[in-house]
Amino acid sequence: ACPVREEVLRVAGRLGFGVVFVTNGARPIRPPEAPFARLHIVPDGADQADDWIAAEATPRDICLTNDIPLAARCLAKGAACLSFKGHAW
Repeated sequence: ACPVREEVLRVAGRLGFGVVFVTNGARPIRPPEAPFARLHIVPDGADQADDWIAAEATPRDICLTNDIPLAARCLAKGAACLSFKGHAW
């Protein structure tokens, strides 16, 4: 549920960043058309997407989320985190 998906793709394309959208498939999501972006589907279940994102987060990553517990987990791994309005967590 990324309300800023198109903006993320525009900025990432301009800056040369890769993008991973993570979903459990509960909501239909259109795969990204950009060659630098991909869709990762996790098993259905509570927090499966959050668990995958937190496990994969590195200091080279930026996690875009409004979910405070997910942001905290990513920050603990050294990743940067931004809210959907661009505010740093």
